[in-house]
Amino acid sequence: MYDEGGFRPRLVSGCFVVDSYGFSMRTNMTHRSLFLSTLIALCLVPLASHAQESAVPQRREYRLQALYRAGIAQNYEVIEQTTVERVHSDSSRKTYERTATYQVTVRCIESLDGIAKLVVNIDSLVYRFKSAGVEINYDSQKDITPKNFADLNNYAGPLNRTYELTVSPYGEVTKLSGEQIDFWRDYLQQNAADLDSVVYTIWMQSLDRENLLQYGDLQKRVIPGTRKGVDSTWRHAFTSRIDGVVYEGNVTSRLASFTGGLYSIITKDTLKARAQQPIHVYGIPYVSNVRDGGAVIDNEVLLTANGTINEVKHVSKSWFRGVVKTELFTHNVTTTTMWKLTGQYQW
Repeated sequence: MYDEGGFRPRLVSGCFVVDSYGFSMRTNMTHRSLFLSTLIALCLVPLASHAQESAVPQRREYRLQALYRAGIAQNYEVIEQTTVERVHSDSSRKTYERTATYQVTVRCIESLDGIAKLVVNIDSLVYRFKSAGVEINYDSQKDITPKNFADLNNYAGPLNRTYELTVSPYGEVTKLSGEQIDFWRDYLQQNAADLDSVVYTIWMQSLDRENLLQYGDLQKRVIPGTRKGVDSTWRHAFTSRIDGVVYEGNVTSRLASFTGGLYSIITKDTLKARAQQPIHVYGIPYVSNVRDGGAVIDNEVLLTANGTINEVKHVSKSWFRGVVKTELFTHNVTTTTMWKLTGQYQW
């Protein structure tokens, strides 16, 4: 006979003795249940952890590609603001500032398998230059002919001289051509012996590849044409023409954000000046040559989700050492250039 708790009493020498057999069995069963519960819990912990890890979403990636559609044209306003300080070997200084505003049209005439053919035309120019005792203003929509000012010709050269770009799916310009560009470059080369060396250099460089791409190629290899996640980076070539001097090198770009339907792609890096390039600089009546130099660039591209470049902002702080005859000088330049989409239409 057992009591309710599982104990078994028995009489020994006139006294009741409680046998703990039932208690021991229940205790063992309780321990076994606890052990099994603990074991099951321990086995479930890794499963729960794995489930939580599996539930963590993968970083989303976006295809970053400028898309051009045949028959669609974009209009951009390009504003370039520049301040310059030049220091000569005798410590004398010359400073000047310039603002050049272009209206640029980019028309897509063909788009196939991601390869686009674009026709670029710089439609108009508003130019303002200021230095000690000198102030030049020019508006191509109002002034019949450009003023006889060498620095202005750097900007007037490509006006209304249409050229064609072939752009790969990865933002690289694989071909640049144009009948008007080729005609004038051939003309200048054929008559080089009869032209002043400064005039020849200015006009040839205003029509060279680097200058035409500076204003007509908004991508500059920044948009990769591949899938990237926010904060991911990639390396690519980058070339910029700053105050007449070509700077180039490999840089790192980063997808900084995707908000409001706009991708923000930022490039912060350094470039080197192309050595031994001939240039014309304001206030020196001879052709100079670049010895060395560099630039720190801060470039941001705003790309819409449907592949249209809305805006580009390029800030550079550059310098170079130049030589003209036996004179050495140092050129320090700060330039801010903005490309803003002002319209889009079907043609």
